[in-house]
Amino acid sequence: VVSTQSTGIFPGSVFFFMGCWYLFNSLRNFHLQEVYVHQNVFSKPLEPLGKILVCIVGMLTECFSADWLLFMKEESTKDSADWQHFTMYLLFMITGLCDIICSKYKRVGRTISYMSYISAYLIESALFLAHLHGRPMLDVQCHKLIAYSGIGVSLTLIYLLYNPSSIVATALYCSLIVVHGLWFCEVAFIILSPFKNTSWKMDSAAHAMLANVFFCWTFLGVVVLMSGVAVVLDKHYKYRDNRTRHIEMNGLLESE
Repeated sequence: VVSTQSTGIFPGSVFFFMGCWYLFNSLRNFHLQEVYVHQNVFSKPLEPLGKILVCIVGMLTECFSADWLLFMKEESTKDSADWQHFTMYLLFMITGLCDIICSKYKRVGRTISYMSYISAYLIESALFLAHLHGRPMLDVQCHKLIAYSGIGVSLTLIYLLYNPSSIVATALYCSLIVVHGLWFCEVAFIILSPFKNTSWKMDSAAHAMLANVFFCWTFLGVVVLMSGVAVVLDKHYKYRDNRTRHIEMNGLLESE
């Protein structure tokens, strides 16, 4: 359960920037005629180290929120939810460790990297689907949509495991991560809206359906955004290639 806005905005922002970063690197590699491989994004250890640090901060935050106790004297779904959040951060910290292994041992690392990400998103989604006991309708629907986007990321990664050079699947993978992150942030504002005049009704079926509409709009907006980024990069590299050819031709003419 998104108990505070920060618990949704913090991981959501990380997923958003991570998806944008993956997309930029993937399109750059594509235009430079490099075969896209998942771990190519992590050519330097800086990214996975940053991910590990972010996850450690998240894990410590959840531990403090649960008072470092796994079993409370009084039953509370909040404390159980904190430990589920802790597990999610732990899973993505492991992906960071696998990225480092991947950069050192490329033959073995590629498979390890894919499997760590697939496992992280699948288990995260399973935890979100088991995160809803005793919750109102709108809360349940919002968390289900988070889980569905995570499952989508996992399925796309499974396809990329066998087709690593597919730029379409790669773009879909990056888009789903961005959707995953944005929806995290949106859920924080839906469940704990700071605007009193636009507060959502947690037990309203109409508001739960409206959340579905917002999720679809988010997905559509991300697709449009990603398409725009792809077009801009395509124009940039075509301009650069034409300019390089022009300079080379002038050099040849001058030498003659």
